[in-house]
Parts: sequence; C-alpha cells; structure tokens
Amino acid sequence: MTTRNRPRLLLALTPIAERAIEHLLFGAEAPVELVGSAAEADELDRLADTGAAAVLVSPQLPGISAGHCARLRATGLRIIGLARDDDERQQLAHLGADAVVNADTSPERLVAAVSGTDRDGLRHRARDAEDQRHDAGRAVLAVTGSKNAPGATECAASLAALASNRWPVLLMELDALGGDLDVRVAADPDDGSTLALVRALHANRSGELDDLLARWTVAARGWPAVLLGPAPPSAASAELARPGAVAHALDAVASRWPAVVCDVGFTLSEQHDAAARIHREALVHADAVLLVIGAREAQMRHGLVQLDTLLDDLAISRERLRVVVNGLGAPGAPDRASVEQTVAAALAERRLAADAWLDWDARGLRRAQRLALPLAHAHPRSAYARVLDRLLDTLFLPVAEPITSERKQPLAAASGQFQAARAEEPV
Repeated sequence: MTTRNRPRLLLALTPIAERAIEHLLFGAEAPVELVGSAAEADELDRLADTGAAAVLVSPQLPGISAGHCARLRATGLRIIGLARDDDERQQLAHLGADAVVNADTSPERLVAAVSGTDRDGLRHRARDAEDQRHDAGRAVLAVTGSKNAPGATECAASLAALASNRWPVLLMELDALGGDLDVRVAADPDDGSTLALVRALHANRSGELDDLLARWTVAARGWPAVLLGPAPPSAASAELARPGAVAHALDAVASRWPAVVCDVGFTLSEQHDAAARIHREALVHADAVLLVIGAREAQMRHGLVQLDTLLDDLAISRERLRVVVNGLGAPGAPDRASVEQTVAAALAERRLAADAWLDWDARGLRRAQRLALPLAHAHPRSAYARVLDRLLDTLFLPVAEPITSERKQPLAAASGQFQAARAEEPV
C-alpha cells in the first residue's frame, strides 16, 4: 500500500496500549499514516483538523469521555477503539466507538476499521463563506427528555411555534427512536426528511439545498417550518449515525434559518448504538440543550440521571444547558411544592436551577389534539404558553452576537434582516 493510499489516523492511546499495537503503527510498511497523537483527551479537539479519517482510542486515555468522542464524530472522524480485554470493549461501547480492534488485529482489519465503508465516515466539509458569515448569529436549540417522561416533543414544538411568531424558525425532528410530528402536521415523511437532507449533503448537492429544503419542509397552519424525521427511523439509523452526518445537517439548516429547534430523542445509551450516536452528536453540536424533566417521582429520577449524563458523559457546559420541569399538577404527580423542593435541591447540588416550571394543561392538550396545533398555539393564554414565552425571551436574543452572562449563554436568534412581525394568536 503506497503512502498516498494509506488512511490517515490520529492516535489517542495510553503508552501501554500504544506499545501493544506499535507493530502496525510505525515504520515504512505500516498500513496507516499517523497524523498526530494526543496524550490526553483535552488535546483531541486541537488535533481534530489534521485531515485524519479516524482516531484510534484507548478507553484508559486520561479524561476520555463519550462527549469527547461525540464531538470528534461530529467533525466526521470515525472512532476506532483499541481493546485489550472484554472490560475495555464494554468501555469503548459506552464511548460510542464505531469499530473496535484488538492489539493482534491484522493490517487489513485495521485499514477496514479506519476507512469504514463508502457510505461511512463523512468528513465534515469546510463551510462556505455564507456559513462562516452566519456563524455569529447561529442558534440551534436541542430539546430532549428522559425515559418515561413525555413532554419534550411538545415543549420543542411549542417553543418553535412561539418563536415563529417573531422570526423564521425550523423545527427539526431528530428522534432516532421515532416521533409523531408527521401525524400532527398531517404530512408524509417520505416527501422529505432529515434523511433526505443528509443524503443530499453526502452527495455534495449543497448548491441545490434552498430548493430542496423548500420542497422537504412542511408548512402547516399554526406551525413553524417542520423538517420531519424519516419513517421508520430504524431504516435510516445507519445513514444518520455516520460520523458528521447530523452535525453537517444542523450546520446546513442553521445557515438558512435564524433559529433551529431540534426534537432529540432521549436515549444516549450504547444499548441503542445508532440512535445513541445520532442523539449524542445532535446534543454536543447544538448551541444550547434544553432538558425536560417530568413531575412524577419516577420521571424526576430518570430526569436527574439524564441530567448527569449530559453534564458528565457528554460534558455539556452549564452555560449551554437549560432545565424545564413539565407536568406540575398532572395526574399521579406529587403536589407542586414537593416537586419544586425536590427538583430545586437536586439541581442546586449540580450548580443549576430550573429555567421554567410548566403546569399540566389538560384543556390545552385536548385543544391541541382537536386543532392539530402545538399546545402553546392551541391554548395561547394558558400558563403553559405564558411561561414558555418568557423562557423564549431568556433563550434567544434578537441580535447578531450573543451576550454571555455569568451562568447562561443566550442564543442569537435573529439579526435585523430576519426580524418578523409577531403573528396574530391562533384561535
């Protein structure tokens, strides 16, 4: 194999792991070309633009986390794990490795792992001048929930709907386990979806995206523009989970809408490999993450576990994180004072506070179902809608540059050229 044909590889190995596989990494006959080496995880971000196809990771590398791996995958790098035993294989599964090799692997298998397949390993293309100009005002908000806690999709839909009263907004469905937005907006996801966008970008059809997105997005009364997820999502998971696919798609839509709200599925566990990779990449690449925690006792427990995953495993900074407690007063939930006391104390331990408390709105839910509208538009004078509207004021700033406060980092939702008059409230 000539030097020009050898796949380029970035190392992130401990000294012990490197010695175990050095016979395949060094020398004129090595099947790969090394472009850099990181002694600890925090060095990887600096080395991500070295032109590598993949990074070879040891699970014992100091500081390595699922968040580091998700951010590397968002740039298009494949994560190849080096496992010396079964315990390390399990650790690499948690990190979200795309492939795992042993120290005694063959040169051919190492090359195959690094290179992936023709449909894998999307290197994140350099942005054009339009995208670079937009970076200062980009605003991508990822909304996610936790196990057994409904309400995240509704929160994403209602926030996007309220924001669309002020400026152009895209609601993007990125729930790899399946959502229901196609039913709610009465549209067929086969007419255009996140999968179609990913395929167009992979085929380098960026010049046609404005026309394609105009066809693929749904424009329903009372809704923002909606880009649906594929149906069934399982059939598209392998393509959406390619390294860099979701991040590239988010960059593409953020260059065309001043605000993008993503409905992201809750699962981040290696038990759902492809779905977890999709969700992780969306969360680490978004400008802000909003976690919706349910008010029932089990929902609160699962929500706090999810919060710890965001903070610890994915390393989402507190400045980028928002927490909403949903369903106060819902059937089966403790009284409001108990929920507020429990959640507030748990958040304080994590140096956070709730950004909004949403009441259960049974009337609004019935109207939303009957009118096929987001809850905040179906019942615009409800406490639910008023609280979300106030939250919107703290989430987005109508300026080109966000002003960073001590605890929260607002998103620059729209510059003057995007400002739109507030629409009339739906009936």
